Amino acid sequence: MGVLGGFVNIPLLTLLVPLLCVINLVFFTIWMLRFQWPAMLFIGVLAISLQEWQLLYQFENRGIPTSKGLNVMSYNVRSFNRFKWLEDDNVSSSIESFVNETNADVICFQEFSKDQAPSFKDYPYQVFKPYVKDGKIGSSIISKYPLVNSKVISFEGSQNGGMQSDLIWKKDTLRFYNLHFESFRLNRADSLISSNYSEKIRRKLQAVFEIQKEQVSQFNTLSQSSPYPEVVCTDLNNNAFSLPYKLLSKSRVDSFTEGGSGLGATYYFSSLPLRIDFIFTSKALTVIDYDTHGVKLSDHRPISAKLNKG
Repeated sequence: MGVLGGFVNIPLLTLLVPLLCVINLVFFTIWMLRFQWPAMLFIGVLAISLQEWQLLYQFENRGIPTSKGLNVMSYNVRSFNRFKWLEDDNVSSSIESFVNETNADVICFQEFSKDQAPSFKDYPYQVFKPYVKDGKIGSSIISKYPLVNSKVISFEGSQNGGMQSDLIWKKDTLRFYNLHFESFRLNRADSLISSNYSEKIRRKLQAVFEIQKEQVSQFNTLSQSSPYPEVVCTDLNNNAFSLPYKLLSKSRVDSFTEGGSGLGATYYFSSLPLRIDFIFTSKALTVIDYDTHGVKLSDHRPISAKLNKG
């Protein structure tokens, strides 16, 4: 395990890894201009921890993907601006327009509100599963291909949850999981790097990390019974240096590391760019392409991956 991977066992520091990486790059630049040996030390450390750095940043692949595949999108839509977080009365219709323009084959939505959702007329197969019984907020999968055997995935004592559904594609069956793991439920006044970062916030974050770990373990046990190749779309509510990520990605492929470019940040907390939304696949599937979309219609940015059979 590289240097950055050492943060995995220090849960609260995992959220600060992007900031620490930036600080390292700043010092590297200074050392290159003024000294030589510290810069060589940095290069050595970078070589040792290259795998972990790739979880944070991917260099652009200038090749043009030509293979056809299944276009999958994952998007936390924040209930289509249900509580007017954005000063925009047309968020729902704007998201529908974005979905129609990107033309994904299947889309997994988290924080999907039935009351505010558009019709998505181009998607004949649509399934919604609430996070809690009889709730109006939950997970939804919409698709251009048939969806069968849809089920709720519940996390005891949590307002979050997910669903599974089998997708019939090219005479094959893929099992889709759409998951929203435990939220931190912090507000804009909370900060990880200010002097006001209190012990209360530390305890709160630590508790959520533990809940997330248990939820991921529960899901991994559930998914072991799947007879089909799987696609896992998730708002993990944690980044790629965390233990929940390590548990979730252990036997799966992170589509960003296969086909992404840049930071791939999907969420900003206290100005820190975090990649907390993921599309994982079975190793039986191939990632042809990956994109982090720049639209700002939620507090999350949508991601998409083009997949094919390996």
